[in-house]
Amino acid sequence: MTRRRFTQLTMAALGFFTSLSADHVQAISGSKLSLGLTGLRRPTNLGTTFSQLQCHYMGLDYRETFRAICSLGFNRIRLCSYWHEIEPVENEFDFTALDWLLDESHRHGIEVVLTVGMKAPRWPEFHFPDWLHARHDTVTNQAAVDLNPAIGDRALNFTQAVVNHVRNAPNLNYWQIENEPFTRLEITAGRYLSYEFVQRETALVRSLAAPNQKLVMTTAISLPAADLAEDDRAFQESINLADAVGINVYTKVPAGGSLSYLQPQPPFWQKLKEWQKNLAHHEKEDWIAEAQAEPWELNQLVAMAKAEYPSSTPIRTSKLVNSLTDLGYGTVMLWGCEYWYWQKKNNRNLWWWTMQQIIEA
Repeated sequence: MTRRRFTQLTMAALGFFTSLSADHVQAISGSKLSLGLTGLRRPTNLGTTFSQLQCHYMGLDYRETFRAICSLGFNRIRLCSYWHEIEPVENEFDFTALDWLLDESHRHGIEVVLTVGMKAPRWPEFHFPDWLHARHDTVTNQAAVDLNPAIGDRALNFTQAVVNHVRNAPNLNYWQIENEPFTRLEITAGRYLSYEFVQRETALVRSLAAPNQKLVMTTAISLPAADLAEDDRAFQESINLADAVGINVYTKVPAGGSLSYLQPQPPFWQKLKEWQKNLAHHEKEDWIAEAQAEPWELNQLVAMAKAEYPSSTPIRTSKLVNSLTDLGYGTVMLWGCEYWYWQKKNNRNLWWWTMQQIIEA
């Protein structure tokens, strides 16, 4: 290590000391070793997901926040085309926000993954415009939303408009078709998309995409790996359609309505390794589409009331990145960049500093 680099790390540690969480404070002895950040390992591609909608929830200016996120040094970022934002009036499209995000990420030399369809990252997952809500039942529980052919047709029309508008963006290399389309989660009130509809949407995007652009599908692994058969079904449906499959990995989440948390057991990690080998066998790219790097707390859309929460800490995140890298995943997308910046804006810099260390590993 050069003297200049040593000085930089020492000053960073001193500057961030006051923002350390409890698990860091117990270990402090004046070095990076004591912060639990030695032996950092990172995959070939390290990225994050950015949501202008999440910035709105958190009271952040999305342009200011995105510029800061781009400055961290990620080589890949996932952006979201939100239906309610882009088509607020039927057949009238506004790409102002998306165009700006694409231009800014290109200026920083960051490769882009863009979600398309009716289901996109961040609550409420299904981002229907008001005019569609007014015309159709979009909230029925435990049903494939596309069973109403009118909703499916309008969603395909929206997807086509997005692809046609941005497909020539120079740094756009991946299209993500929907977001966890085959999983049936509480956050979506049990709603999901049928395999037949997603197959149609996939074919549409392939027909319109530039030759160098690939398709990504995302799915999840449940905690505490209690329903691996259902997870396997969604994984197989994803691998059938895409060039890359991204898995969403959360390692400490609320357990129902209690104050306890669910955490992975050995079958969880075994399944992740099995899926990685399966993807390699089929010559598909192996991604972690969401690696938990933000608190997930009971009945909170965004956990902002306290400086720290047990569900996610910088040390937990660094260890998770190491574990996923060791499993062989070539792309890891960290979830929670808006939260790191919100912490930084509130003079709690440990999250931000830790992300810098992981990126530089």
